[in-house]
Amino acid sequence: MNIFVGPKPDRQQIQTLNRCKLPENEALVRIFQAKLEETKNSLILAEESVKLYRLQGRAEALADFLEAVEKSSEILERVK
Repeated sequence: MNIFVGPKPDRQQIQTLNRCKLPENEALVRIFQAKLEETKNSLILAEESVKLYRLQGRAEALADFLEAVEKSSEILERVK
């Protein structure tokens, strides 16, 4: 999981990511998923290298966040 480059996440950080899976936070996760799809579509059309690099960075950050949310339960079990 690339979102945690550097110091290991503490229990509170993992719990926060895990709470993103709760039904009341579903809309938030959908926003990030939609932004990732929007960014991917923009990458297809990007012609300037600077814009392409920015979009790649944005897509990677969004994907890393969504992956961290998805794997948070599994990581939370290991942190116990």
